[in-house]
Amino acid sequence: MSEETLQKFPGLVLAGGRSTRMGEDKTVKRLAGKPLAQIVAARLANQVPRVFINTSNTALDSLGFDLLPDALEGQQGPLAGILAGLDHLASSLPTATHLATVPADAPFFPETLVARLASAIVDPETIAMAAYCGDPEPAFALWPVALAARLRHWLETGESRAIRAFAATCQVRLIDFVDEPPHSFFNVNRPRDFERARDLMGLGHSPKILGISGWKNSGKTGLTVRLVEELIARGYRVSTIKHAHHDFDIDKVGADSFRHRQAGAHEVTIVSGTRYAIMRELRGNPEPAFEEVLSRLAPCDIVVIEGYKREPVPKIEARRLEAKSRVPLAPEDPHIVAIAADHAVDDTDLPVFDLDDTMAIADFTERLLGFAEVNR
Repeated sequence: MSEETLQKFPGLVLAGGRSTRMGEDKTVKRLAGKPLAQIVAARLANQVPRVFINTSNTALDSLGFDLLPDALEGQQGPLAGILAGLDHLASSLPTATHLATVPADAPFFPETLVARLASAIVDPETIAMAAYCGDPEPAFALWPVALAARLRHWLETGESRAIRAFAATCQVRLIDFVDEPPHSFFNVNRPRDFERARDLMGLGHSPKILGISGWKNSGKTGLTVRLVEELIARGYRVSTIKHAHHDFDIDKVGADSFRHRQAGAHEVTIVSGTRYAIMRELRGNPEPAFEEVLSRLAPCDIVVIEGYKREPVPKIEARRLEAKSRVPLAPEDPHIVAIAADHAVDDTDLPVFDLDDTMAIADFTERLLGFAEVNR
């Protein structure tokens, strides 16, 4: 299919659903740092000349794509979104002959979807629709602009709101994508589906590690807390490891668990409906290696470690004027990749961030750990 032909097929992300099974608007829920609708729209943008998002949610306004609300009132489902797209093409893009649609909750649809559907078009009124192993995938289709009037009449006369029902009244040509991976048309509908999507993206299996280093009172704990909060807000599962340089204790003197430890227990586990904790007494044995501590964590995307200055992991050095020492760590540690400071830093070629610029540091962290490339 030539590039000139593909220019006739703008794309529409169907994001106007109610997300009842998710319990919140799934289109803005973040996966690998990005709203789900943005991941889908960016994937579609690689296949069509222009992308619109069918939604009235202004939270998606900042994604860089034009928003198209439904042409009819009452959230009448994906057909109303398709109608809005067809009406818009007819009035604003008269050279377009078809509209490519994908649902906003399908981040893995084939990268050749539009080209393969376009190759199946035989006349101006035939719908080219994807299928997988013989089963139609109605939301993944090329819709002829010529069907706009028929679709509007269908919706205004109170017919079924199912795409399949309307498509059954039209000429449809199915294109089977059986050669694509089984998850190509996977929809993220429920919270557990997000976990599966994360796994399909390769998240959580081998966590990325970032260290926060600095002298006492350098601001490393505050930076760690702010960065963890921001990364979690971007959709990542984050765990932390804090290295203490003194005889710390998280237990309360006189508590039952404290008495268990005093009695000589090797490990004490406290469990409740909210959290659980396992305390191990070393009793003269050496401190566990960092790798052993890391291996005990549950699957996650990112582990942020505070302390552990000598571990060979990428680190951000925190600096404050009020720190115990002003001696820079970066010149002696090749694993320091950036500096976050509350003052001007001129003695380095490394990236330097304001200590409180959490957004910029989080952006840098995504690029550093490779998450910025996950959805490309």
